[in-house]
Amino acid sequence: MLIERCKGPVDLGDKALTQAQLERLWTADRERLLSCLRRHLALRDFYADRDARLEAKP
Repeated sequence: MLIERCKGPVDLGDKALTQAQLERLWTADRERLLSCLRRHLALRDFYADRDARLEAKP
């Protein structure tokens, strides 16, 4: 899951959007962005922890 590719932005289509539609799509984009950020930070932290343990001297 940590190396799963992030979802891109929501497709807005080619028609005019209402304020409600725009807000819903903006919320979906924010959720995708935050999900991606959390996964990448978790992966970074995993490797940092692993590397620190490998470099630790007994």
